[in-house]
Amino acid sequence: MSKELIKNWAKQQNSIVIDGAMSLGLEERQVNLNNKLWTASAIDYYPEKIKDVHQAYFDAGANIAIVSTYQASVQGYLDQGYSVDQAKTLIKRAVQLADEARQASDSTQPKFLAGAVGPYGAYLADGSEYRGDYALSDEAYREFHRDRLDVLIAEGCDLLAIETMPNYQEIKVILELLKELPEISVWVTCTLKDAKTLSDGTPFEQVQALLEENNQVIAYGANCIAPELVTSFLKQVQPTAQKDLVIYPNSGASYSPEVKEWDKAPHSQQTFNTYTKQWHEQGAKWIGGCCCTSEPEVRAIVSSLN
Repeated sequence: MSKELIKNWAKQQNSIVIDGAMSLGLEERQVNLNNKLWTASAIDYYPEKIKDVHQAYFDAGANIAIVSTYQASVQGYLDQGYSVDQAKTLIKRAVQLADEARQASDSTQPKFLAGAVGPYGAYLADGSEYRGDYALSDEAYREFHRDRLDVLIAEGCDLLAIETMPNYQEIKVILELLKELPEISVWVTCTLKDAKTLSDGTPFEQVQALLEENNQVIAYGANCIAPELVTSFLKQVQPTAQKDLVIYPNSGASYSPEVKEWDKAPHSQQTFNTYTKQWHEQGAKWIGGCCCTSEPEVRAIVSSLN
């Protein structure tokens, strides 16, 4: 889909439902994700389970499937013994699996694929995506992200989800890199230190100004933050937002980078039942769930918005 088509479709919607976590969906299907590639490992070893998770979310009413490439960087695969060609093939396969799920789903809502682009901090696999406490040269950021961006666009993603971003300079470099790929639209979602601050300490109003002025960014906001932070965040950004706002929080669980697992907090269907309508009224159009959410949360979102 062209940049203008997805932009025009989104403008006409009152609300847009994003899916839930790939990680919990795979864990519910008995996939062990305790490795540096996390869900990206399953593209190779459990492709049918990835497709099944995507289809379950589409069947639950999601408009957007986030392709399982959040941690699927070429460098990440190289570190685990794959070749560059093998890495690119797996990234392509992830898009294909999401598309197969879209075609297999019998639900009637419009369905789109967002290619996931996680931060350099996700590659580090030490929780850095929640801190942003790393600094690369601009060229190093470009080299890290370029191949995955190229593959996701070439394989036909409808848009890109530049997600879980904790580092202001990295966001700037990705947006500069995307100028070479002007046919694609993106959303950008960040992790936060608090309602006013990006994880690396940058005031979010500075991030917001950068995103508002970029023509390829059609929506922005936050993901994988605690649900309790969403309302205060929206109160900060909504008054000056000209573009759509995106929110897909986690369940409120906490992450342990040592064992690469979230704590055993209960599923958060009731949280999404309670707060989805409120978030929508506060300006969030694109709403979904992140880590430790699954089909019940997506169904809760759909029900609340309808």
